[in-house]
Amino acid sequence: AQLATATQPLPSPIPIPTSIATASLSLSPSALSLEIYLHRSSISTPFCKELRAQHSQRQSGMAICVLLVALLLLPEQHYALLSSPSSRSSLNRPSISVSYASPLHAFTHTVKSNVGHLNNSNPFNRCNAISNNQHVNYHNQLSNHRRHVLPLHSSDTIERTDGGSSSETPLVLAMAVGIVSSFVGFLYSKCLKSGFNLLWNIVPSILFGGGNSSNRLCKLLNRYPAAYIVLVVTLGGGLVATLSTLFFPSLFSAHDYVHVLSKEDGASMEQFPSARNHLLPVMVLSLLTSISGFSLGPEAPMVTAGGLVGVSLARKYLQSNSKKGKGSDSSASIEETLAYAGAAGTLTGFMNVPLAGPIFAMEMTSRRAGVSSHAAKSWSAAMAASMAGMVFVRGGLVPNLTLGGHFTYGAKAAVGTVTGREMILASLGCGVGGAIVGTCFHKTIGFLKSVIWPTKSSQSNNQERYAAIGKKTLVALTIGIISALYPQTMFWGEGSMQSCIDGQCTPFSATPHGIPSIMTQLARVSPNEPYASGIAALQVGMAKFFAIALASAGKFPGGVIFPLLSNGASLANALITALHPLLPSASSSLVAPLMVMSFMAATLTSITRTPLATVLIIALTASGMTPLSVLLPGTLLASYVSVWVSDRFSRDSFFSYSE
Repeated sequence: AQLATATQPLPSPIPIPTSIATASLSLSPSALSLEIYLHRSSISTPFCKELRAQHSQRQSGMAICVLLVALLLLPEQHYALLSSPSSRSSLNRPSISVSYASPLHAFTHTVKSNVGHLNNSNPFNRCNAISNNQHVNYHNQLSNHRRHVLPLHSSDTIERTDGGSSSETPLVLAMAVGIVSSFVGFLYSKCLKSGFNLLWNIVPSILFGGGNSSNRLCKLLNRYPAAYIVLVVTLGGGLVATLSTLFFPSLFSAHDYVHVLSKEDGASMEQFPSARNHLLPVMVLSLLTSISGFSLGPEAPMVTAGGLVGVSLARKYLQSNSKKGKGSDSSASIEETLAYAGAAGTLTGFMNVPLAGPIFAMEMTSRRAGVSSHAAKSWSAAMAASMAGMVFVRGGLVPNLTLGGHFTYGAKAAVGTVTGREMILASLGCGVGGAIVGTCFHKTIGFLKSVIWPTKSSQSNNQERYAAIGKKTLVALTIGIISALYPQTMFWGEGSMQSCIDGQCTPFSATPHGIPSIMTQLARVSPNEPYASGIAALQVGMAKFFAIALASAGKFPGGVIFPLLSNGASLANALITALHPLLPSASSSLVAPLMVMSFMAATLTSITRTPLATVLIIALTASGMTPLSVLLPGTLLASYVSVWVSDRFSRDSFFSYSE
């Protein structure tokens, strides 16, 4: 508005051969003085105005907006404010860098405080004084830089000076990171399946196959088959506790990934360690945790591994450029971008979610329902990495594997309708319910941590280390007992998700994570029969809830994506059974699947703060028989409502954000 009132109506068209602008910014403890000078040889005197905006500190943001509007009004060119250098003149007037860019060339000009030495109050004379000598120099600089073809992207800032530096991350490099990280995720998934098959199919078939059981342990296991569950979970937990405490006490985790990349003033990428020392331990420890029967998934370790791969490759790239004399002043920006790209690639290679992977990697670094401004700059690179990873895995490694999800929401191919009122009521209720579950979840983890780890131990001596191993082993034993009583709670939930969704109409033993029925004799709720009542579904949901919370509080490596989704499905079935008399009979065939899907999404998003990525994960893993066009709108509403409501319930969160 100030710009419009400061200038006269412009003729049409206006001949503007070259965009030239000078800006001066003055800061003081109480005011912000903003001056913009437009000087062009082809613009007559009435149009060369001085725009001055003085605002208090509370209105300083508006002054910046005025500056941006003024610069954007220059046609066919784009300007970006790069920095406010701390160097000041004798008049205490700071300088500001203005970046000029066009499809053919780009350069940076820093306006020094010499503008402040012009005492003439006539803005036109000021402009003439500035432009008479500098205008020709600008044309010379532009001519010298025409050989540099530097397109300006919306998410990047290109700076071209005599030294020659660029903060743009090449998409080819992002794609290469995506291919490498997706291969890491693909290999991890193969190791995960092989380890599960060894521990829960091959070994049990030998022990319970009716062969010669002369060993005392074998006789005991044949007499009490459910003890095998307790034994494997406890031994696996003890092994992970020993390795993580004695050999990898400060291993990089998904919590560190979020903490580093969630800083509002830019990530401190030096806090990212080298992949050489952390990548293999992260993958091995999370692999042992998952296949041992813990209710933790490999999704968070995949994000960690991808971030480590991306940052390490970024540092290799920067070192190579440095040796070639192509230094960069924005190495942290490139490392941050490739950290997101690597996380997107591993999630794509492991979970086959090409769109949800990069969005999840970016959303999880913001405690709000959205993507932070720093993460948004990495959007193109993360998407390119995900697409390249998908092409590499699906087109090269497993080209004959059929596409599509495998979870069906509804006992059969659901036919029926859901009205707008039913959708809104179900989604709002599930959103609030998921927020309550999520808030209780991280509060429970906080309480359990205060009990298990009452004081922060540096683990500097052997006594403290062995005490930590003993505590983790006891946690593993407790989880093993819960698993023996409720086998449905075992593993990270992806393989047995269908059984959770349809209320165990699909037997647990028939799922990819099913275990031999002989080992489920102590089950309080039969895992191979539909829930007999809402209480049965609630028991399974609460057992899963505490199994996940115990494993997280015990500091075992692993993620919570699929564990919380399966937990939400069990709790949703309990809710549906309780509300069955109130559900509309005419459309209940789709209201129930809507409630299951919405409660699953709401439970997860209240913890991870990833509403859009969660809905995409659910959609991409659903089978073709699921009516997504009917179920997704309500699920999306419940997902966002859960984030907003849970943020109102408690400012504490599962991850440690820096913002």
